[in-house]
Parts: sequence; C-alpha cells; structure tokens
Amino acid sequence: MMDTLRVRVYNVRCGDAILVSVPDGGAGRKTQTRHVLIDVGNALSREGGRDFVFEPVVADILKVLGGQPLDLYVMTHEHLDHVQGLPYAAWELKPPLELRADYAWFTASAAPDYYDGHPDARKKKAAARAVYDAVARYVAAAAPAAPWVRTMVKNNDHKNTAVCLDYLRGLTAKPTYVYRGCKLTGKHPFREAKLRVWAPEEDTSVYYGRFQPMALGAGVPGGGEAAPGAADVEPPPGVDAGAFYDLVDSRRTGYVDNLLALDCAANNTSVVFSLEWRGWKLLFAGDAEHRSWREMNKRGLLSPVHFLKVSHHGSKTGIPERKILEQFLPEKARDRRRRRAVVSTYPDTFPGIPDIKLVESELGPWCDVTYVGMGMSPSDLYVDFLFKG
Repeated sequence: MMDTLRVRVYNVRCGDAILVSVPDGGAGRKTQTRHVLIDVGNALSREGGRDFVFEPVVADILKVLGGQPLDLYVMTHEHLDHVQGLPYAAWELKPPLELRADYAWFTASAAPDYYDGHPDARKKKAAARAVYDAVARYVAAAAPAAPWVRTMVKNNDHKNTAVCLDYLRGLTAKPTYVYRGCKLTGKHPFREAKLRVWAPEEDTSVYYGRFQPMALGAGVPGGGEAAPGAADVEPPPGVDAGAFYDLVDSRRTGYVDNLLALDCAANNTSVVFSLEWRGWKLLFAGDAEHRSWREMNKRGLLSPVHFLKVSHHGSKTGIPERKILEQFLPEKARDRRRRRAVVSTYPDTFPGIPDIKLVESELGPWCDVTYVGMGMSPSDLYVDFLFKG
C-alpha cells in the first residue's frame, strides 16, 4: 500500500492555517506520520477575519494529532493574520484548546535578541514602529477610514503581535529562528523528508524601504484613501500593467503609503521553505513579496515544485514576475506529475486580494489553482491535497 502525504489547508478566511501530515521513514526505519503546522490566523476584522473559524480548526488539528504534540510548528512572519489563531483558541475558548510542539520555527527577526546583533535592522525597525504608531493615532482620530485601512492597521499592530509571539514561543522547548543558510540539523525530527529554508534574509534591513512624509489629512478627492494596486484602477489599453501600477504606487503619499510599506516589510520576512518527499516538492511561501522573491532568485535557490502555497493570499505583490515564476513553476513540467497551487483568501478584506485575474493568468496555465476560503461556507472546514508516494 502506498503512503500518502496530505496538505490540509483550513478555511480561516483571509489568513493561513496549514497542517502537513508526512509519512516519514527511510533507511529501514518504521514509517511514522509526522505533522507540520504552518501559522494559524486571519485578518481580525470584517468578514475576512471572523474569529468563530478557529474553534473547529484547532479542534480538528488536535483530533489529527491524537493527543501527541506537533512535530514542527512554523510561524512564517509577524502579522496577526498568521499568528493570532492559536492564542485565541487558548485564551478565549471555554474550555481552552491548546497544543504543544516538539520543534518550532520562527522567522529570524522574531528572536528576542535579534536586534542586538543587527544594528541596521534595529534602526529601521525602530523607525517603522514609530511610523506605525503615528499612522495608528491618525486613523483612530481622523474621520472614518476605509474599512481595509483599519483592518491593515490592526493586522500590523506590533504590540498585539508581540503578545501572540510570546505565547507561540511557549509551544515548544526548542524554538529555532530560521533564515536562508541557517543550519537545520537537529532543528526538526524528519529523517526521510527534506526541508530547506529559501527565505528570509538573515539581515532584514534589506526589506525596509523609505517612509513618506506624513501629510496628515491629505487624501483623495471625496475624503477617501488611495487603495493599493488593481482594486480601484486599471491600466489604459496598450500600457504595460507592471509599469502602470509602479507609477500609481510612486504617486501615493502620506499614511496609506507608509502603512503599505510597513505591511510589505513584514511580509518579506516570511519563512519560505520547501519540503521534499519521495519525488514530490512542496513550497510554502508565507506572504513573501517581490523583494524576497528577487533575493531568492538572485541566489539561484528557485527550482521546480509540484505544490505551491500562493504567497500573500493571491495579491499582485505576492506573485513574482514571470521570469522568476518560471524558475519554480515552468511552462513545461519536468515530469508528468500534476502541479497544484492553493490560495488561502477571502474577498473584500483588502483591495486587490485576491487578484483573480492575475492568479489565473500567471498560475492557471501551468497548474490547477484552488481557492480556500473564497466561496466556501463556514461548514467547509478545509481542503485536502494528497500526494502518493
């Protein structure tokens, strides 16, 4: 009988929660199923962030574990739509639902002493937090902002994130803060399956751009806010879409620009890792955006995969340009195995998320795309992806 690797993608609306169950044996060892949990969270407000989703999700994870701890927990990055689900289940549910992990990975910059050894990153992080605090104060005091703005402010709240992170560190006695090039020996229990970290950089200062002067009170005509990307404006016929959106982005100033820059910097610290098992290669990309993809490509790390967790909930910022995408999802597969991609998302939470037109044009021709969360009822708890080996 063939073993089966299973990727279970939970319906948490606009967030991520993924349980990977891997038959792990090899070299004459008895095969045992090991479980990797990646993130658990959603966007905190509006329909994309309803907390009622977490109780059945965490209950199902515990059922799969059967009283045993997770073999590995992975927190991809410090955004509440990726980290708040497990603390919620432990603190808010009655009775509480809690799990433990033998090993846990966190993005490198989440280490308690990280900024002691990275002075450039410390300066940029301090500047980013000061900008966030200014944006949050303005949005709280100003006339009602667009709902997506308030949702993004909540999602980037570094104080609430720190509380969740402290809880998640307590899942294990063996926390590891990972980055490309770090040694993984002894940092996970796998013997047969191979895990490799593709991102982030050890020094996260490369992900911080410049912040705009705060032109408080300035907005678009009518008192609204400029929204990102393809949600509210389309390029004229014959104009390159990428160049057009770059121009649109460059024209934005003020608190919306800064909020988007903060969000992008945190996304680019995402742990991106591959898992290889019996000829299958699976890629879990967190919310990595274009800068992270370019760094991975520059170092020759990208290689063809059979399964992709699409980055950043199917936005234009999470899907790399075609010449980079071709490296891990080439037009012609090197084997006859079916290729699949999954987008964990929920409409109308943030502008341009998901960008269905982009997802279908850039991913659809080369693999089967599944949307989890979008068009699903609350009773649709998850979607399973199975790999025989």
